[in-house]
Amino acid sequence: MTLRDRYSYVTLEDYSTVAGPDWPTFDRFQQHRDVAQSVYDEIDTMLAPQRKFDHPAFCVLPFYGIEQPGNTACCLLPQAHDIQQIRQDMLQGRRPGACEKCWNLEDAGIRSDRLLKNETISFYLDVDTQQLFDQCVAEQNITTLYKIDTSNTCNATCVTCNSQASSAWAALERKNNTVPARSWRIRNNTADVWIDYATATSISFRGGEPLLSATNFYILEQLIAHNNTNCFIGFVTNGSVTPSDYQLDLISQFANKNFCFSLDGVGSVFEYMRYPLKWSAIEKNLEFCKINNISRSVSYTLSNVNVWYHDQTVKWFQDNDLPYQLNPVYDPAYFHPGILPENIKQHILSQSGCKDLVSLLEPQCSQADLDLFFAKLKEQDTWKGIHLQDYLPKLASQLDY
Repeated sequence: MTLRDRYSYVTLEDYSTVAGPDWPTFDRFQQHRDVAQSVYDEIDTMLAPQRKFDHPAFCVLPFYGIEQPGNTACCLLPQAHDIQQIRQDMLQGRRPGACEKCWNLEDAGIRSDRLLKNETISFYLDVDTQQLFDQCVAEQNITTLYKIDTSNTCNATCVTCNSQASSAWAALERKNNTVPARSWRIRNNTADVWIDYATATSISFRGGEPLLSATNFYILEQLIAHNNTNCFIGFVTNGSVTPSDYQLDLISQFANKNFCFSLDGVGSVFEYMRYPLKWSAIEKNLEFCKINNISRSVSYTLSNVNVWYHDQTVKWFQDNDLPYQLNPVYDPAYFHPGILPENIKQHILSQSGCKDLVSLLEPQCSQADLDLFFAKLKEQDTWKGIHLQDYLPKLASQLDY
């Protein structure tokens, strides 16, 4: 390839943007006469088009990621999976069967966690995805992406959650004569074993509610001590907790930080889905992030309870410039979006402009599915002392609840 062909994409505007005072004129550059190698090097760095990476199966998580506790590359994988086989399949362009949750989303036109993580690590490592793939082929990959749950301490009893992930759910179960999962927390020295503080490029804190865990802020202290404030840090938060001055001081020392708000609806829909949290606290803490230069995003859990309000929820995200990741409920199965009477599903589809709902509402719903759904929902309402119709009246009337 000639120099003229290689640099044909460089426009006068591009050249003027990056050219130094001692660079040749654009006309001379186009003729490639007396152009120093340093000029080509600078253009390669600043303007070279990125290679498009469109691989049918590759995901960075099995190669670069780890989630603790659980010691798994991805929480969407089934408990029984062969990580080496998954890696081999991906590198050879085959979709691993263990990753079907992402394939289902992508086939429905929905951005999966695979696509999101491929973009994320590429951005924070400043390496294009093709190079990451090449590293994996050469077995030069190391763990740099971490998802950490350090306790199940939480102040919410979300509809689709349980006591394994929420101490508030544990308290609710004990109050109603049900044996909960044991409360747990990870100690600082365990985190030291899990994380290479010097090489970490991304740490996402989950929960429980991560702002209620002291261990998470110990981890931030260790990153700072290892001069790694370029590491991306993220908190997947229910949005009800405002960081303390101490927490904000640590968070502010990192160049890239994000609060991912777990929002399953707006107003009363949110308050039902994540009882007993208040929508006013969400609005306050979204503004807190904006004021303190913390980027914001949304983790949107979609179930058969809030799917009726999907359009208004997505519109609110869009109106407030909040990028969101859609997470359909698969477990427990009786809260899957498709577990609704057919007439309700058809009404939702007729009202919705979102094509991503079609595949999620496809599963056939039996009377047994509905009976279990109603039973669990009514049990929760009784335990919490609330009523569906007070929060989601349109859904309640459709369900004849």
